[in-house]
Amino acid sequence: MRVLVMTDDRVGPVMAGSALRAWELACVLAAAGHEVRVAAAEGSRSPSGRGPSVVRRPSWRWAEAVVAPPWVVRPRPLGAGKRLVVDGATPLLAELAAMPSSRRVDRRRRTARASLQLALGRADAVLAAGSAQERWWRRRLDAAGRSEVPVLQVPFGVPESDPAADRDEIPGVPPNWAVVLWWGGVWPWLDLETLLAARARLGSAPVSVVVPTGRRPGAESPTIDDVMLAALSTRHGLEPPQVVGLERWVPYHERHRILNRTSLLAVLHLPGEEAELSFRTRALDGVWAGVPMLLTEGGAVADLVRERGWGAVVPPREPRQTAAAIELALAERQQLRFRSALAADRDGWRWGRVAEPLVAILPRLPQAPRGRFLWAAAKAAWALAGRG
Repeated sequence: MRVLVMTDDRVGPVMAGSALRAWELACVLAAAGHEVRVAAAEGSRSPSGRGPSVVRRPSWRWAEAVVAPPWVVRPRPLGAGKRLVVDGATPLLAELAAMPSSRRVDRRRRTARASLQLALGRADAVLAAGSAQERWWRRRLDAAGRSEVPVLQVPFGVPESDPAADRDEIPGVPPNWAVVLWWGGVWPWLDLETLLAARARLGSAPVSVVVPTGRRPGAESPTIDDVMLAALSTRHGLEPPQVVGLERWVPYHERHRILNRTSLLAVLHLPGEEAELSFRTRALDGVWAGVPMLLTEGGAVADLVRERGWGAVVPPREPRQTAAAIELALAERQQLRFRSALAADRDGWRWGRVAEPLVAILPRLPQAPRGRFLWAAAKAAWALAGRG
C-alpha cells in the first residue's frame, strides 16, 4: 500500500515531538512492506540518509492511505478508495488552551478547532496515546455520529536498537555531579519553577539541573534562553553549576550521549487538561536509555512510572516533596531499582511493538461512510469564524 505520513513539523537529524513520531511511524510502516513517503515542513530531510523518502508537498493523488495529525487535514475530498488515519496523539487544543491569549494563539485555536471538525468528519481510524486520549476521541466521534470509527492505542515508542554506551560530558557540569535533566522545551503548561525551587532546597548537594536553552527545530526562538534561565535561577538563589543551560538542541541520533550522563530525567507539569491528556514524548527516552524519571502526577506516562517502578511521581507545585523525591531517586539503591525496571520493560515499548495496531488494521481498514463530510466542512468553517 502507498502510505503518506504527514507532519507540519521539521523532519531531519535535529527534530522533536510530532516530527520524530511521524518519522518513526513511517519507518515501521515501511518495514511492514508499505511504500511510504513523509510529507513534512520546509527544510525537512531524512534524519539518517536511509528510510522513507521525505517530501515537501503531500502527494494526495499518489497515496492510498494518509496518516496525519488532525491539524494538517485539509478541506478536500480524499477520493474513492483512500483511507485517512488521524494521528491524535498530541492534545493540541489543550496545549493551546494553556497558552496566554494573543492574536496568534487565538488564530491557532480557531484553526485547530476547525481542523478537528474536518478530522471527525473524514477519519477512517484515529490513533490515541493513553486511555484518557482514547476516551476524549471516542466522545467526540460519538457526538459527530461517527461511532463506527475505530480508535487505536498507538502511544510513543523507543527505537528498535539499544543506545550506544558512549556519553558526553555537559559543559558547566562538574564530572562528579549528578545530572537532573529537564528534557525538551519549557512550555506554559510545564513547571520548571517547581524543579528549581526543589533544587534550591538541596543546598550544596552535588546536583546540576540541566535545561535545554537551544532553539527547537523549526521554531523561530527557543522556549527558554540562557538569559531567561539565569533570571529564573537567580530568583531561587541558584547559580552554576547548580543550574546549567544546554545551549544546543541535541540531534535525535546523538541524544543517548546526554542521556547516558543523566541520573534523573525530569518533566514536571501544572495541573490541567493538558496534563491529563498528555503522553510525555521525551520521557520515553528514559525507557530507551534506562534513565529514571521524575514526573508530576497526572497523565499516562506518570501512571506508568508509578506502576512500573520507572522513577518518582510527585504532586504538582510541591517543591518540598520534589526535593525529597530527587534525593531518594539519586541514591544508589534506588537508581539500581529504577534502572532494572526500565531495562525489563524496554522491549515492550519498541516502535515496532507499539505501532502493531496501525500495521494490523491498515490493509483491511474499511472506508467509513463519507456522507457527513459536507456537514463536517460546514462545522469547520463555523469554528474557523470563531463561533464553534
